[in-house]
Amino acid sequence: MGPAFHGIDSMGSRRFAHTLMFALNLACFSSLLTFVAVKTPAKRGGLRCLEQWGPFLGMLLGAVLIMLDHTRHILLDSSMFVEQLHMFNPDMSLTPAGAIGKYTTWIGNLLLFASLVWYVLPARRCGVDGFNPV
Repeated sequence: MGPAFHGIDSMGSRRFAHTLMFALNLACFSSLLTFVAVKTPAKRGGLRCLEQWGPFLGMLLGAVLIMLDHTRHILLDSSMFVEQLHMFNPDMSLTPAGAIGKYTTWIGNLLLFASLVWYVLPARRCGVDGFNPV
């Protein structure tokens, strides 16, 4: 990237970025989950339990999966469990912890998106909205 950005790629900058992303994600997820938990009984109250609380549970699981890799970074920045949690092997292939972090982030984002769509779409209640189960 050139000499202008040489000072940005330091351990202190990475530590700051990891901590900032952990805090921002935690704040966003806690706000989102609180909003959905408070609004679910009124918005989806007439549905069966899994249909009512499924979007919330999906968002909760998605948030936890996304936060796993952020937590791994915070632990590494604190020099904790370095041997177990480092991302790359010497040959630049992913370690098991790196692969788990990568895939849990992907799955968490997909689950979060799908759960948000499920929550936002109008719920169909039995006998309401023209839906009558056979």
